[in-house]
Amino acid sequence: MLLTWVRRGVLAFALMAAASLPAPAGDGAMRTPAGYVVGIETPAAEPDEAAHILREGQEVPVQIGGALFDGDQVVVRTPDTWVAIETVNDRHMRVDAAHSPHPVKGELPAGGRFSAFAAMVGELFRARPEARTVNLMGRNEGALRLQIGRSVTQRVVPGTRLWIGWQGGVKPYTVEVRQRAEGDAVLAATRASGRSASVALPRAASGPLRLSVSDAEGAQVHMDLIADPAPPAVPAWISDGAPTPAFGQVATALWLLDRKPAEWDLHAAAIAAEAGDYGAAEALLLRLAEGKRPSR
Repeated sequence: MLLTWVRRGVLAFALMAAASLPAPAGDGAMRTPAGYVVGIETPAAEPDEAAHILREGQEVPVQIGGALFDGDQVVVRTPDTWVAIETVNDRHMRVDAAHSPHPVKGELPAGGRFSAFAAMVGELFRARPEARTVNLMGRNEGALRLQIGRSVTQRVVPGTRLWIGWQGGVKPYTVEVRQRAEGDAVLAATRASGRSASVALPRAASGPLRLSVSDAEGAQVHMDLIADPAPPAVPAWISDGAPTPAFGQVATALWLLDRKPAEWDLHAAAIAAEAGDYGAAEALLLRLAEGKRPSR
């Protein structure tokens, strides 16, 4: 489980659209999107004092989630500052003063279309830029509540490692997936001390299922599932446009969350959880556990 991570002076990871960056008319057509600024750490009161982007001879502020273009240079001026970037050539890297200025090169394959989803990821961080947590330890005490996927029966893919987050209740917790026929046989189960868990759905799972979370005092919440081996086909431009695999997993989850009806939300959470401790994935999972759906 991942624990709450709050660090003074750190702005959490975010990703936003190249199209959202202010620029003179016509510049967007001339510049080649190459990546994104995804993090900055500095003790300076104003990040502009410690780092900037050099673009066509002009200093551009380092904006969390800001677009990077082919030909940009990432400039870090102070030794205790780093800027994290993701580009098609560099993938994920941290630029510090010792490696400054860092030239940005390359071209995102599907930058224009993909940028709409990058903007959605960026929105995840505006409300709480300092938070990184998916286990909700010590948060939202009270009645056990299961918010994710509550609007409609969730379709899940056999063989997937499902991620589920909840609120309230008393630890420890038990998460179970049962067959809703043949005597409600338990197909998968796990225990958790925090308020999130992953449970492996067997490849042989089929038909209607039920996922339940119960706490130490016997409170229980559940959601209905249906095994479906054929999730929606994710457009190729999502994986093609992502500078890193983790970025692509979060974008894929957001694409699924945008489907109507909202029957693939739990599958979307499972895909986001595969990104590990990637900041955008953690923020998305936390939002889903709280019952919030990112929207464009």
